[in-house]
Amino acid sequence: MIKLIAFDMDYTLLKTGGALSSVTEETLKKADEQGLLLVPVTGRNRDELQKLLPKLHARYAVTVNGATVLNLSDNSVLYQQLAPVEDMLEYILKAESMDIYTEVYSGKVCTNPFCYENMEALGMPPDQVPLFQATRTVVPSLYDFAKERGGVEKLHLVFHDVPDKEKRQHIFLGNPDFSYTSAYVNNLELCSNKVNKATGLAALIEHLGIAPEEVMALGDGANDASMLQFAGLGVAVSNAVPEAKEAADVITLSNDEDGAAIAIQKYALNQS
Repeated sequence: MIKLIAFDMDYTLLKTGGALSSVTEETLKKADEQGLLLVPVTGRNRDELQKLLPKLHARYAVTVNGATVLNLSDNSVLYQQLAPVEDMLEYILKAESMDIYTEVYSGKVCTNPFCYENMEALGMPPDQVPLFQATRTVVPSLYDFAKERGGVEKLHLVFHDVPDKEKRQHIFLGNPDFSYTSAYVNNLELCSNKVNKATGLAALIEHLGIAPEEVMALGDGANDASMLQFAGLGVAVSNAVPEAKEAADVITLSNDEDGAAIAIQKYALNQS
């Protein structure tokens, strides 16, 4: 029996452009009323989730690809894994010397003035730009910010397009102390090698006393594959990348067709 529903946000639960449909909102409300735990498992941090939280009926969140697990009632940290500082600083220094969108997650999400002013030109998906502009803190130097913080949850890079990523991402790859994943085709996300959505979700359900087979997970991106495989029932939306589809048990309709809501209705609501 499903007790917890773990869902990715962008391009899974949300429509392209970031809206939560009325169908999905009503489905989440019914799931909450039936006692199911609803948990966003996302590359976003708390600030990026804030406006949607009242509609998600979530008491917990697995954020920044699993790096930080939060109790939303008091914003306390239940679990956290930070990336190695010195190696991360080296990568940040390299990224800031290149014309690629660069940002650092460390409590808040920071980027530099050049990146903030040129998001779409640097390859950010246009539908993501409003969210990023509303939730980023601009600092003169990401290197100085990260060094001062002393710990980084995630380094996020966006290349101009897929060919640009294929040409230049090797500069940041190959460090065994890091995990590498993508939320969309032209980005790259670096976290501690102990971090993925499955490890964050596993830490939460251990805290709650819930077994993996009692979890339903929904996702679309390469960074969702680990939790789709970990959960008792992994569901990929039809717009998912091949890696996510291969990790899933079933495929639902796309995010723009309320696929996540339809899967929740089919597999989790009114269970006998």
